[in-house]
Amino acid sequence: MAELVLVLAICAALGALAGLWMLAPTTLLLAGFWTTVAGLALGVPAGALYHWELHRALTSCSRLPARWWIAPTSLHGLLPLDRRVRVLGCCYAGAAGFVVTVLGCIGVALAVWRGIA
Repeated sequence: MAELVLVLAICAALGALAGLWMLAPTTLLLAGFWTTVAGLALGVPAGALYHWELHRALTSCSRLPARWWIAPTSLHGLLPLDRRVRVLGCCYAGAAGFVVTVLGCIGVALAVWRGIA
């Protein structure tokens, strides 16, 4: 089942890329720029809030290791159950913002490539 979802996702991504190719480079550049801005507006505050909440949650139960910021996702198993939803919600929101930012950057890069070619 996972393979079918992966194949469908790849087909959808290729179809979306073909649809983007049909847009004028200026339109694609503006769409990519604003998509990048929206992704950063969502991802940066959510990522900062995630790190803040993770620090607070692990400090409250004395489970915060030294250099916790190097691999914070490895500490999710140490989270108290009552704080898990809040911390992981911020984590997923930050990750979604990152994905939107990358998609916007791909749109800008595609617009620049089309404008040069």
